[in-house]
Amino acid sequence: MITLLKFRPVFGLPDPSPFCTKVELLLKLTGQPYRKDESGNPGRGPKGKLPAIIDDGETIGDSELIRWHLERKYGVDLDAGMSGLERAHAHALARLLEERTYWAIAATRWLEDAHFPRSRDAILATVPQPARWLAGIVLQRRMRAAHRAQGMGRHSTQERYEMAARDIRAVATTLGAQNFMMGNTPTGLDATAYPFISGIVDPPFPSPAVDEVRRHANLMDYCARMRARFFAG
Repeated sequence: MITLLKFRPVFGLPDPSPFCTKVELLLKLTGQPYRKDESGNPGRGPKGKLPAIIDDGETIGDSELIRWHLERKYGVDLDAGMSGLERAHAHALARLLEERTYWAIAATRWLEDAHFPRSRDAILATVPQPARWLAGIVLQRRMRAAHRAQGMGRHSTQERYEMAARDIRAVATTLGAQNFMMGNTPTGLDATAYPFISGIVDPPFPSPAVDEVRRHANLMDYCARMRARFFAG
């Protein structure tokens, strides 16, 4: 059985990391039985990050590499039935969410003074004080440095949220009146879209990005539909 290395649920999410939720959805979509290890130790991943999976003694890190592994090893095409153009669209939208929208989500949680204490206390709940306070400072500094290196940290808060809003509108337009991102059947894109959209709107962090998601009834219905289908109970 596959072991999924992840964090424990917080913020009303299956995992605070949308990438970990993505991998759990990939396992569900490919029909692979799995167990969860929620110890939340990034050092156990071969990339020094989570998520990772252990499959037949092999440890694979990075959510996209895990997808490739699952598709190759178990003969599954998560984009089955899609045209070449649809596959390209799905790929591009997933990368938008993972390479830009993600940083807006993380900035809300870690870089904004109004939200940072709640993020720190939730993520580091098992760390006793005062070590939790000190670890939070270190983690926030690392996140700030990572945001600046990536580029998102060089923008104003207003600019960052406008970028996130444009990303959200692109997702809402793609979804349209469909049940899932590319039609009436979940595909690989749903494994990315749901974790990132729910990662904005479900946690208790009010922001312009949350307001933008809530403007789109189709996205709110989509999140409810995905939650009921894959994470009920």
